[in-house]
Amino acid sequence: MKDKEILSIEKYRSDIYRALSSCYNPPEKGIADVLKRLEAGLCATGSNAISQVVMMRNDLNTGVTVDDLKIQFAKLYIGPYKVLAPPFGSVYLDDKHQIMGESTLDVIKRYSAAGLTVDEGFKNPPDHISAELEFMHILIIEELNCLHKGCVDEAVEWLVQQFEFLKSHIGQWVDSFTGLTFQETQMPYFRYLATATQQFIQEERQWLGETVADWHTRSEKIAD
Repeated sequence: MKDKEILSIEKYRSDIYRALSSCYNPPEKGIADVLKRLEAGLCATGSNAISQVVMMRNDLNTGVTVDDLKIQFAKLYIGPYKVLAPPFGSVYLDDKHQIMGESTLDVIKRYSAAGLTVDEGFKNPPDHISAELEFMHILIIEELNCLHKGCVDEAVEWLVQQFEFLKSHIGQWVDSFTGLTFQETQMPYFRYLATATQQFIQEERQWLGETVADWHTRSEKIAD
């Protein structure tokens, strides 16, 4: 793959993560533009998740309103009573199945290691799915910055961070979370979103694993 192609794909990957992150914030009027960017990124990277996003956009074009989405979003991910599909990693990863568990502390450490802190205006736990998706976006941006400077080894370090975070966190709990979303809603839009998220994250986990392994193999050959 040529340098320009690598830069283009990585840019699209960062766009996808940012758009998916936005999908897990309370829906606003700009959601149609978010889905348009998400579809463009998935198309460019050849993701199977694109068909689900196409159907999400079709729903918005055929009568589903932002207010409809807000109501269902709140029921699934906010409450006010029982949260039907908790969007927090620790609920799925920790033995006690509660928010702000041990896995959340690891998320905070990984944010800190990348030079980040959770914004004071962010009212959710640090392992909220929107935060973890946004973190992946930032890691890719850092990788891109290194690539633009010609610092390939540093770029690979950011790539490894992406893989390790995905493997240890969102890639571990996305199936349970999206499965619960699918179970708890009858609104097709959120079922499409759940399926798209699950498909993309699993594709990413496989691609990152293969890419990191390839870089390690190359490094070993150079060392020999």
